[in-house]
Amino acid sequence: MTVSVSTLGQQALRLLGVRVVPLDDSPTLTEMIPVATIATMALVELGVIASDETPLPSDQALALDKVASVHAALDAQGVVWWDGAAVPRAFVEEFTKLAAAQMASSFGKAVDPASVALLEARVRKGAMVISADDNANQAVQAVHDDLAMRGIARWSSQDIPEAVGNSYTVLAADSLAPLFGLKTDPADAIKAMIAIYRYVALPTSGERVVGEYF
Repeated sequence: MTVSVSTLGQQALRLLGVRVVPLDDSPTLTEMIPVATIATMALVELGVIASDETPLPSDQALALDKVASVHAALDAQGVVWWDGAAVPRAFVEEFTKLAAAQMASSFGKAVDPASVALLEARVRKGAMVISADDNANQAVQAVHDDLAMRGIARWSSQDIPEAVGNSYTVLAADSLAPLFGLKTDPADAIKAMIAIYRYVALPTSGERVVGEYF
């Protein structure tokens, strides 16, 4: 039996507690909310309008511009990967508050500058979770490439033996951990390598093994 790179990547993310379900099963990360909705919510956040009121066209235009500025600022930092037309539901609160902070002075209101950095940090961390699949797959592939380069892996990345899957997961998680501000136990990586060495040392039966790719 073999295991795929993507499966091992998902297992590495679960091991770290970064994401326990696939991205496609996480509605808050994939559902997109129009920026017009966020602009109106920012006006409500500032107390310019009540939650059941319709904003003046001029106020809505200002709010839309500030939402665009928030997106541009985060995009310049390499944080967001989505376009400026909508925002993942997971970040609606942060975008709403950031837009409200940007236009607060226009309505004679003040905001705590420290809150802006905190909100941007929350978006940055959340965006990394969204892109975690690609990072996880790359980490698993890097583990395999390292083993192959050192002449340890006798298999390709398309037919990784299930017997070493857990070791791949642990090693991939070890390299992913710093991206999410996490730490892993170095002893676990050592044990994972020992398990791989033991597997490689097993005598072959001489039988052909058919990889399962689908």
